[in-house]
Amino acid sequence: MRSSYKKFAGLGLMYFISLGIAYADDVELDKIVVTPSGVEESSGSVGRTVDVITSKDMEKSGAQNLSDVLTGLTSVDMSSYGGPNAVENIRMRGSTSSQVLVLMDGRPINNPRDGSADLTTIPLDNISRVEVMHGPGSSLYGSSAMGGVVNIITKNPPKKGQKAELYSSFGTARTYIERMLYGADISKFNFLISGGYLSSVGFRENSEINAEDCNLKLGYDFNNENNLKLNSGFYKSKSGAPGKTTWLDLDDKQDTLKRFFDLSWSLKPDTKTALSARVYQNYDRLEFMENSSDGWNPDNKKDIQATTVRGFNLQLDEQLWDIYKIVAGYNYVGNFNNSTTSGKHKYNVNAGYLENILDLFDKKLNINLSVRLDDYSNFGLATDPSLSMLYKFNDSVRIHALVARSFRVPTFNDLYNSIPGMGVSNPNLVPEKGMTGELGVESRINKYLNTSLTYYRSDYKQLIEWVEADPEWQVMNVNSAVINGIEFGNKIYISDNFDLNINYTYMLAKDAKTHKYLVYQPENKVDAGLKYNDHNGLTVEFKGQYTGVRFGDVDNANKVKSFYVFGLSVHKKFKRNLTCFAYIDNLFNRKYEVQAGYPMPGFSLTGGLKLDF
Repeated sequence: MRSSYKKFAGLGLMYFISLGIAYADDVELDKIVVTPSGVEESSGSVGRTVDVITSKDMEKSGAQNLSDVLTGLTSVDMSSYGGPNAVENIRMRGSTSSQVLVLMDGRPINNPRDGSADLTTIPLDNISRVEVMHGPGSSLYGSSAMGGVVNIITKNPPKKGQKAELYSSFGTARTYIERMLYGADISKFNFLISGGYLSSVGFRENSEINAEDCNLKLGYDFNNENNLKLNSGFYKSKSGAPGKTTWLDLDDKQDTLKRFFDLSWSLKPDTKTALSARVYQNYDRLEFMENSSDGWNPDNKKDIQATTVRGFNLQLDEQLWDIYKIVAGYNYVGNFNNSTTSGKHKYNVNAGYLENILDLFDKKLNINLSVRLDDYSNFGLATDPSLSMLYKFNDSVRIHALVARSFRVPTFNDLYNSIPGMGVSNPNLVPEKGMTGELGVESRINKYLNTSLTYYRSDYKQLIEWVEADPEWQVMNVNSAVINGIEFGNKIYISDNFDLNINYTYMLAKDAKTHKYLVYQPENKVDAGLKYNDHNGLTVEFKGQYTGVRFGDVDNANKVKSFYVFGLSVHKKFKRNLTCFAYIDNLFNRKYEVQAGYPMPGFSLTGGLKLDF
């Protein structure tokens, strides 16, 4: 305990020393976001905690994938299984990965098989920005948006002329990444195509990967207020599956294939009205080849898991008066499963949602009262309201509050996946439910410092867990949880060239009955980054993260040790076309695990270049 106090005392001292030496001239302006309400608005005018990470931020940060981009945010905890071939999911505010909704341009990409989204399959070069909304979003987006919503906004084709990018890097474990992007505008037609290749031998035996992807976005502008877009792409990979260090699988393999298309239309007939429509399909196929050396699969058969999601969304935005705006929409989703272990199943959902947005007292007070009604063919009705408020005392101080209900429907694996000897699924499961309250303040204390402090509490009921039953383990709605957390974020402008970020999360995520910690939810997490920028295109960033003790099981018998990890990135732009970079991850070669039994890579170095035309 005494050592913990010393750690936080040192961090506090570092914080106050930084305040004393700061003397910058400018602060960040509010950014445009779409995630909180589904329409464009200033991030400083909504009663939600929203982080925005731009493509420039990602390029200069040394991030290799989305996990690297998101891991430094408050209340964000990445579940990484180690190495370039490993699955990486996001958890927020004590949630599981299936309780965080991930969107791509507003299109849900969580897999209905297990409820999560693998962030390693999403290339960074095609991303314009990432919006991360903390807390529930079921009143607008429905199922899975309990802990938060991550909306990945992809790049649009150029409006004039053409642009091209070439990217090449090489790193530890013979990791090659080659990428290209090209787009052009031809009268009212425009397009953007991007693609790439990843190859690595991995840092563990049987952890190699070969992956490729391609994305195409086509646009047609009837006029400035009437646009049609088609976005389509695929990702496929072949990789080893080494498993846990306590149960190695040195010849198991898996193949992944993801395909999607997304056709959207937007129209603004006048200054007060906006219409939009979207139709989309996601296809996900996972083939797992289990070896026969351990006798588990003597026939060497493949396990094949395939899911298809088809959706349609129609939305109307109407500014009725200067102080009152509504956002109304209809949403249909069909989910289809075809699996060798869970069979063929399907269900669909019809939903309607309504947001009432009020701007009062010369836009000092913003109120958003929302409700969504979901009608599931297998689970029945779900009604989820929310109320968020933002009050601006002045240009420097804002207070926000939120009360919201949320839910998550069981996955196909929860309902139907049964493997003899490993457990029995349960087709009688009902959706998980949550209620969250939040209160926070954001302040630009002076030209040197932006700071924010948010308290939240979530009460979850009917949580789905595997429990011991006769004769086998079975998945059931048995648990409830209470999660209390504090998010403390600071951006300190030391000078025109230096800025410092310090984010701290304190969270108690416990089972409401046993009072034991929820699985893989750390009580303390600290992220810090010191960045240098000059006018000659040089960016250097030193960053670190401390993650506290976690538990790998519901009984808290399997303790996962706390860890520190540090990284260094150097990014130099020469003239207008050439950028060179070098990134070091795990600078001090620490041995640690994020998930028990899955060691993370040691010291790794990546270097490369990028050409812009």
